[in-house]
Amino acid sequence: MSTYGVEWFQPQQGIAVELRPMLREDTYLLRTLLSRPEVQPHIMMRSGAGTQAYLDKLVQQMLSCFDPGALHIGIYINGQRELIGTVSLQNWNRREGSAILGYVIDPAWWGHGFATEAVGLLLNYSIQELGVKKVEGRCRGDNFRSERVMVKNGMTLERILPRAGSLVDVMKVFTLLHK
Repeated sequence: MSTYGVEWFQPQQGIAVELRPMLREDTYLLRTLLSRPEVQPHIMMRSGAGTQAYLDKLVQQMLSCFDPGALHIGIYINGQRELIGTVSLQNWNRREGSAILGYVIDPAWWGHGFATEAVGLLLNYSIQELGVKKVEGRCRGDNFRSERVMVKNGMTLERILPRAGSLVDVMKVFTLLHK
């Protein structure tokens, strides 16, 4: 088992989940997770994003960790080897200390508090170890589960934006500031 390049990330363990670099062996599970119809509306927000080529590129980006502006970490149930989701810092600007939060959990594990705990672990690590001062999280207007995850982790609703290409959907933007 080998990681793809985030050996510097110190695994974080919570009560139920742990965050650690994803393994090459996680490729199939990650691709399957990102392909799930229940997940795609929440992560695929660009046109053409649902294509297989786009998913393949996204999986490779998440696993390769060569992007200096992103950190993608696997979510695992404590003591188990099967990937159940990911949590990430995207558009990470080290100079300004800002990033956008991203996370996804396999629908089989929705409602168990795993996303809330994983996001909390990454936010704490980001602030304490990486010097991040501002984290922004986004979700669709009707994604109340994701909204709850962010609020439970101390993020506050900053603004609501119309979602591009939609007359009815909005994007809620939450922020966590650390001084």
